[in-house]
Amino acid sequence: MVKECKFCKKIFPNTKKYFNGTGKFDKNNNEYLCKPCKKCHWEHKKNLPSGRNTNRKKLNAWKLKAKCQCGYSKARDKNNFSTRSLTFHHKKNNKVANISDMMNFSWDNILKEIKKCDVICFNCHMSIHGRD
Repeated sequence: MVKECKFCKKIFPNTKKYFNGTGKFDKNNNEYLCKPCKKCHWEHKKNLPSGRNTNRKKLNAWKLKAKCQCGYSKARDKNNFSTRSLTFHHKKNNKVANISDMMNFSWDNILKEIKKCDVICFNCHMSIHGRD
């Protein structure tokens, strides 16, 4: 049995090798398979406006504008600056989730969580939460 990909229109065998499972099953306990082939599915998912890569880029742009309480920033540390060095510190104990774990959430929900935080460098974050 063969199946046509919804996006590229190529014909593939209707198996899990070529199509992702949906997690739903028919009455014979056979899993329904997605309409796009695996390659097209991941290309499409990667380019969604609220996709993981898009949210990661927006998050890094947010961090580029940030300045830690110690002064660490893109403006001051030009060549030695990295957005990976900056973390989101929740000011109050009202965390819904870690921001890095929210990349598949909508940008609006991520933004709500970011607004509860201060952006600080890793060293300052460890001085707040670290143990001696």
